[in-house]
Amino acid sequence: MSQILAQSTGLFARDSRAPFIFFGALAFFGIPAVELNYARTEYQFFEKRVEFEEGFFSINKKVIKFRDVKEVTLRKGFLQRFYGLGTIYLATLATGSIPSFRPFNAVGFGNISGSGISVRDVQDPDRTFDQIKGLVDACRDQN
Repeated sequence: MSQILAQSTGLFARDSRAPFIFFGALAFFGIPAVELNYARTEYQFFEKRVEFEEGFFSINKKVIKFRDVKEVTLRKGFLQRFYGLGTIYLATLATGSIPSFRPFNAVGFGNISGSGISVRDVQDPDRTFDQIKGLVDACRDQN
């Protein structure tokens, strides 16, 4: 199987240890980086806004006012459902309703790049979704 991979892609020389070194380093450095990024992610919800801060290698901050939120979306992936988690996405005018796949999000980077915010891996996502939606609706009703 490894010979087929080496022949078909041309990425690694046949009988080379390079794939083991490459993927080993990726696992060794990648997993702790994701963990550190998760540990450094903070969401603060206020009556009229949400403040978001994340990052380990670089710190990113964002403030979104609830009056600017156009849609609130709840997504529960297979593993998230298994663990009772979900992701709540707050879309603003400059974003779509569901964030597109970004490989850096998968490894714990890049929530800040779009105009919306993904609140990832929320416990009790249905109740939290209703609470956030209530905050957004209350701000819309005031305008």
